[in-house]
Order: sequence, then structure tokens, then C-alpha cells
Amino acid sequence: MFSITQSLFPIIVLILIGFLIQRSDFLPAAFWPSAEKLTYFLLMPAILIHSIANKQMADLPWFSIMVTVEGTVLVSAVLIISWWWFNRHIDGPGFTSAFQGAVRFNSFVALALAEKLFGAEGLLLAALGAGFMILLINVLCVSAFSVAVNNGRSSRPVAVLADLARNPLIIACVIGVGLNVSGLKLPQEIDGVLVMVGKAAFPIGLMAVGAAYRSGSLVKHWQPLLASSMVQFVCKPAAAWWIGSTMGLSGLPLTIAVLLFSVPTAPTSYILSRQMGGDHDSMASIITAQTCLSFMTLPITLWLLM
Repeated sequence: MFSITQSLFPIIVLILIGFLIQRSDFLPAAFWPSAEKLTYFLLMPAILIHSIANKQMADLPWFSIMVTVEGTVLVSAVLIISWWWFNRHIDGPGFTSAFQGAVRFNSFVALALAEKLFGAEGLLLAALGAGFMILLINVLCVSAFSVAVNNGRSSRPVAVLADLARNPLIIACVIGVGLNVSGLKLPQEIDGVLVMVGKAAFPIGLMAVGAAYRSGSLVKHWQPLLASSMVQFVCKPAAAWWIGSTMGLSGLPLTIAVLLFSVPTAPTSYILSRQMGGDHDSMASIITAQTCLSFMTLPITLWLLM
């Protein structure tokens, strides 16, 4: 447990630094959206392309990983929808917050943890798993807004699906896999640039996570907060372990699959909630509470796995 806590410590400190900087006058508030955009569109894709393109993938259990992560995402969606079925006093916008809190994952934290704990191989496996489920998660979340907020009349899912084709993380994974499968090697100069650029991804991304903390009424929104957190930190890791074991995963691939489903929900959930008519106050509460809770749940989950 102590070694796990040691590995988590730098990540927690970087998140805390971002939290403190955002609440000081050291940097303007406009810096953080720009930093998050830079990380999402440039820094993170660079490290993903480098990691995937230069590793042997022929022996990786990619099909089992795909089934495990996609299956776990679907299980989490079914669980939170079932919860809403028995709690219909929660309005549609409130349900979308619970849905995003239960289905989304913080890719910055997940990938940083995988790299810190398990090195390049862990990052490769995490990147593959994340790439497999990004599309499904976004389709499910947009569909939830369409049904719960707009009664299925929203035309936005079509536009969002088009945006997914331009998702930088998906594009990076496709480029990396394409280079790997084709046998082509990146020129050493280009690969060196990717390495240098990618090194900034996790520090800036994690500080942006801390800066994204928003105040919210935790007591007022306790029901969607409790439901989404139970799915996020208990049901999803358990489902990932069961599905992964059933699919024959073991060792590091199984550990990474569970790790992907042990992190808090994504701060970008707040942006989607505002854009699509959700309850962004409850969404802010869920993001803040889950990020704090993960500091306690992650060491326990990893200790049980290792």
C-alpha cells in the first residue's frame, strides 16, 4: 500500500498545484481552458502516437481489452439508468449529471497513473483501452441528454458523432496503430519531437484537473452524487475485473483495465452539461466530490489488484 501511495503522491500534488494556482492571482482564469485545450489536442496525442507506434502490439490481447472496456461502459450505463427508473423524482437534467458521473472517466488521471505505476507498457495498454471506449462513452452521454432533456428530439447527436471523427485522442490512437501495424517507423527526429512534447502532457493535464474544481452544493445533490460514485468506484472496477477475467485477461492487462474504471469522472462533463441543458450545478458537485474520493479509493483498488 505504501508503494502505491508513493506513486500516487506526485499526481495528487500536481492536481493540488493546479487547484491552488487557479484560486490565486498568479495566472488569469483564461489560462486554464487554453491549457486543457493544448493538452487535449496536442500534448496527449503526441505521447499516444509515440507510445503506440513504437511498441510490439502483435501479442497484446487487444480484442479482450476491447470487450472488457466496452462491456464495462455498457454495464455502468445500465446500472445508472436502472437507478433512475426507481428514482424518477430526479429530473432529466439531474439524471444526466448522474449518468456522466457514472459513465465518463478522467483520461488525464488514468493515463498518468498507468505510466507512473507501470511505465511504457502500462501507458500503451491504457491508451488502447481508452481509445476503444471514448467513442462509446460520448455516444451514450449525448444520447442521455437527447432522451432525458430534449425528449429524443435533439439533432445534436449527429453533429457530435461527426465531431468524434475529429477527436484528437481517437485520431492519435488510429495513427499509432496504423504505423505499428504497417511496420513503418517514425523518423528519429519526429519521434524525438513527440517525446519532448508528450512529456508536458501529464503535468499540465493534471494541473488542469485541479484547476477545474468547481464549488457545488454536495448536500443538495447527494442522491445523484451517491449513485454515480457507487457505480464509478465500486461497480465499474468490479465489472471490469469480472469481464476481463472471463475474457482471459490477467496480470498487467487486467490491472490496467480495472484502473481505467477506478478514476473519477471527467471535468469536461461540466462543459457538456452546460452546452446541452443539463444540471451543471449537480455536475460540478459530482466532479469535485469524486475527485476527492478517488484519493482514498484508488490506493485501495490498486492494493487489492496488486
